[in-house]
Amino acid sequence: MNKIIRHVLLVFVFTNLFFTFTSAQFVVNAGSDKVLCPGFTALIGSPAPASGGLAPYTYSWNPSTFLSSSTSPNPLCSPASGNYITYTLTVTDDTGAVKTDIVIVSFQYVDNVNAGNDTSICENSFAVLGADLNISGMGVNYSWLPTTFLDNNTLPRPTSLNPTYSITYTLTATSAACPPKTDVVTVTIIPTPIIDAGLDVTIQEGEVATLNATGGFYYAWAPMPISYQFTANPDVEPLITTTYYLYGTDNSNTCPNYDSVIVTVIPNDELVFYNTFTPNNDGNNDTWYIGNVYKYPNNKLEIYNRNGKLVYKASSYVNNWDGHAFGERLPAGTYFWVFELGDGKGKKHGDVTIID
Repeated sequence: MNKIIRHVLLVFVFTNLFFTFTSAQFVVNAGSDKVLCPGFTALIGSPAPASGGLAPYTYSWNPSTFLSSSTSPNPLCSPASGNYITYTLTVTDDTGAVKTDIVIVSFQYVDNVNAGNDTSICENSFAVLGADLNISGMGVNYSWLPTTFLDNNTLPRPTSLNPTYSITYTLTATSAACPPKTDVVTVTIIPTPIIDAGLDVTIQEGEVATLNATGGFYYAWAPMPISYQFTANPDVEPLITTTYYLYGTDNSNTCPNYDSVIVTVIPNDELVFYNTFTPNNDGNNDTWYIGNVYKYPNNKLEIYNRNGKLVYKASSYVNNWDGHAFGERLPAGTYFWVFELGDGKGKKHGDVTIID
């Protein structure tokens, strides 16, 4: 073999052996994991982040979040509280070889601790303080001040029992590794609304009574049937003396109070003809109502328009006329009715107005 060719081959072989040897020794060390106290910072990366291979080295940290530099071998890490981050260090040597390693930066458990969210509660109620992550057995001691209304001021999540006024509590959390951490939470008391169902009412059987509530923002009445059940002024028509119960809350719809009113019913057989109704399908006053009509089951009803044209008729009317005639809605206006009581008890007549 030609001496020149042998020399070239030897150089090629030794060069490859050199790069293979140096590449095999290329090591990257991102350093030990860091566990920080809240508000603290740390240098990441080992004292010798790269060794072996062929210097110089190029460094790249990913992600670059919270780092003073993403290309420094030992950047300063200043993470925001609550973050748990895994950093990957990628090092490239002068031959183009690439090695990686990772380091984890997290916080001491005391970083998870806080006093919880401000809360508003009703009188004679309770509030649980502290965040969900406030737990025992993690090397954290808890102290709450003031101790007023608290069941135990050293619990991670104490209960403020029946506080009688709004109060702000301060939590101090301590651990062996970190400085004390403090946080505050306010418990606000919502006054109980003064709910009044109004004065007791006396009506004749067949009449409708309008109730009058005050003191609340949201209302609900019982028992049914009640028209405008969720308003301050519902309409009721009990057949017998009935007690109506009122549930009312403040404008936050948080804290309730209660009251009741008695509607006394005097027995009566007289028909009560109401002179308006609003057939708009809103669930209230949609049909023409005649009080005590059920006491005259053999009745007959005829309705006429202003021109004397019959627009509606019924036998045994049961308060179900919805303002329609022959399948079509009648226009708003005044109509005239003739009502036979049946069984030879005579007739009555009058007018009724449809309101849009």
